[in-house]
Amino acid sequence: MRVRILIAMLSGLVLAPGAWTQPERIVSLDYCADQYVLGLADRGQIAALSPDARADFSSLSEQADGLAQVRPLAEEILGLRPDLVVRSWGGDPRALAAFERLGIAVHQIGHTAGFDDIRRETRAAGAAFGRSAEAERRLEEMEAALGRVRPVPGMSALYVTPGGVTAGQGTFIDALLAAAGLENAAGDRPGWQSLPLEAVATRSPDLFVTGFISSATDRVDRWSASRHPVMRRAFAGRPVFALDTGVIACTTWLAGVEAARLNAFVLRQTALSHTGDQR
Repeated sequence: MRVRILIAMLSGLVLAPGAWTQPERIVSLDYCADQYVLGLADRGQIAALSPDARADFSSLSEQADGLAQVRPLAEEILGLRPDLVVRSWGGDPRALAAFERLGIAVHQIGHTAGFDDIRRETRAAGAAFGRSAEAERRLEEMEAALGRVRPVPGMSALYVTPGGVTAGQGTFIDALLAAAGLENAAGDRPGWQSLPLEAVATRSPDLFVTGFISSATDRVDRWSASRHPVMRRAFAGRPVFALDTGVIACTTWLAGVEAARLNAFVLRQTALSHTGDQR
């Protein structure tokens, strides 16, 4: 009922199809959509970002300084008179349908489980923003970073979150480890799963990769597997690499730099290990 009333009241906002070639007032509804808007759109196109645009899990939070923020509520969004609404998961689906009926385009950022998905979503967002050339520049930066990765044969890594979860096959973390030249010690099981402490104890990985450790929004249960004595001993005996929270909270072209950073860390650890062996 509320949405229908809004449609009736704001029917004058309807825009004729083809009235613009590039959106002039973009509104983003969640922090993942924010990354694409901040990274691809011209600053002058941005009418407002989500309330989390400056959170610690936003990779481009500094670029959000000085830009308006809006809650994902139909009344507030319509008050900004957007011509494009961008979302990953934010906003009420009923309101999104109302926007489209009013002639306001809605661009949906899709799920990314690998680097091909990033390429697809970056190009799609760039096209929606009228910024395809900028999208290609971002992808060129990603490809250049991935091109810096050097082989590290036989090296395995286990991903660990504070809540005691690891990432199996088909997750973006799995793709990131592979892009960094590493084997996923979580094994062949798909998706997100509880941390296999028995695997840690019996066949400890060469290094641990952690996620969301530095995020102020994360909460760790005292019974989490990440607090278990087995994990603490394992962490003490292996290199540990902390992924950038913003990069893994929303996967964009920045994941290429993160894969290269992880690979460089592994190469340094390997060089240090060889130096120690020679002594």
